[in-house]
Amino acid sequence: MDVGNTTYLLNAFIEAIARITSYALTDREKESVVQGFRQFHERLERFKSSASLRQLAIESKRRREGGATCHHDGKTCTQNAIRGFLKAFVVGYAVKYVLDIAPHAISLNLFSKPSLLLRGFGRDTASFAVFLSAAIGSYKAILCSMRHMLDGKTSDYTNALVAGVVSGFIAIKLDRNRSRRVAITLYIASRALQYGCVWLVDRWCALLQRKEDQIRGRSLKRSQSAVDVPGNDTLTGTFGRAADRDKSNAQLKKPGLMQQMARTSPPEQHVRWSPDAVDNSCEAKKKIWRIELLKKAISVVRKCAPTALMSASVTAIVFVLVFHTEVLPRGYMNFLGKASGYDRIYPRKSASAITSVGSEVLHGRHHGAIPRGTTTKEYLSTLPLARDIVPAARDGIRHNFVACGIFHPHTTSCVHGMLSTALVSFPYALKVYAPLNAAVLLIFKRAKLLRDPRHALLALAKSSARSSLFFTLLVLGIVNGSCMVRSLVGRDTFLGYLVTGAVGGLSVLVEAPSRRVELAMYCFLRAVENLWDVGIKRGWWKNIRHAEVALFSAAMGIMMTIYQNDPATIGITYHSILTRVFGRN
Repeated sequence: MDVGNTTYLLNAFIEAIARITSYALTDREKESVVQGFRQFHERLERFKSSASLRQLAIESKRRREGGATCHHDGKTCTQNAIRGFLKAFVVGYAVKYVLDIAPHAISLNLFSKPSLLLRGFGRDTASFAVFLSAAIGSYKAILCSMRHMLDGKTSDYTNALVAGVVSGFIAIKLDRNRSRRVAITLYIASRALQYGCVWLVDRWCALLQRKEDQIRGRSLKRSQSAVDVPGNDTLTGTFGRAADRDKSNAQLKKPGLMQQMARTSPPEQHVRWSPDAVDNSCEAKKKIWRIELLKKAISVVRKCAPTALMSASVTAIVFVLVFHTEVLPRGYMNFLGKASGYDRIYPRKSASAITSVGSEVLHGRHHGAIPRGTTTKEYLSTLPLARDIVPAARDGIRHNFVACGIFHPHTTSCVHGMLSTALVSFPYALKVYAPLNAAVLLIFKRAKLLRDPRHALLALAKSSARSSLFFTLLVLGIVNGSCMVRSLVGRDTFLGYLVTGAVGGLSVLVEAPSRRVELAMYCFLRAVENLWDVGIKRGWWKNIRHAEVALFSAAMGIMMTIYQNDPATIGITYHSILTRVFGRN
């Protein structure tokens, strides 16, 4: 008998049962029973064909195995991919255009040169828009295709990983700007490393918690089974329930009952504890203590990780800045020169000044010290880059060290030199952070500004001042912090600059805890990029062709896997950005 005939007979049988049952019920009960039969009848009608039964089996298996299905809020998979591609192209083109003209708008050059508005509509802007749209559109298309072709045989972890890797490979190959490809790759790779580590630590903590719960559960069962109490009353541990104890006490207070129990009761029996249970309990306590200690250590590492990463990154940056200045991009050196004020002391020659410091530390004849009887200007004139740094030196002034003569040539006091740097760095940082924080307030926190403008503006001023103070302390730690190390050690050493970088990185503690991770990750990107260039220059490793393509593809796979399956791992701000860019898939 086929499935259709069986379903028809079962349908007729249910209708007959419903009709017979209706005669034995009241009207209200009849309505509820008939309604239940009708609902079951409607479900049964959908299962008459064998194709429907096979589809039901597939969906049931998919739910059991955790297979993924697509839910696009009213859009088909094709519409979802095409809309994602077009939306990303328009948004990417607009963002790249705004980023190109923003520096000219801030410097007010647009009023004198209106032709700058047309420069943003170039091939590079279109290339970035194609890169972004290809990454988003291909990810959506590949993810939906894998879900349908594999028909729930794989979880969304595998689907998102494959879709992220393939879409990342396609997108990064379409971008022709290699410097931008490297910058984007480093950024995505650092984020993938950050959230990948957070995901692993979260899984580790969950595993520790389950292990602790299992140990506590086994210990509790053993302690219960180790108790041997006569009678029908079941006790937990050494005491029973409060109601049972109260009832027993009331019965014992009856007159003559104690004497009767003394004549008829058997010899006294005691609670017996198993020595093995005691040993197991002690062992369980030790395991739980070790797990709790490990969990506290993980919590401490999580809190200190941004500061430690910042210190390590700044140490690497100082190493490259002082001893391998030639690998730094010219724009990066110009930024450091303006932030520290050295572009005023050495116009367009700040790189030569820092290179002279590193060369003197590594190859100097007097451990970075200026011999007695020799002025600073006379000694600087003997250095290879003398023509770039001697004009800033003053006649008749003698510093104890060459680095002091270069970092603050106008004064022999390291404290005065530090104050001069601070007076330049703080206003410069304020000019950068105040417009940036104001833009964030207007774009992302408009409702808060309209609801309570006074509090919002005070928070803006506080945030800008705090960030500017952080930047100033960072510059002072990098540049002028070496003066304190030299005065303590009595010489200029390679290790002293590494210590300076590590201490300078602690300036991130001034910032809000929520921003420390972002600042540490930014400096980490610069440090990795600079150390990679130094390694190629020194021959530590070779430049791998298309390495950024492979790294970007792997990073995209990791990021999309975490975003698709464990979005709580990603920070709230960054997750909201990813949701706006990639949508909900």
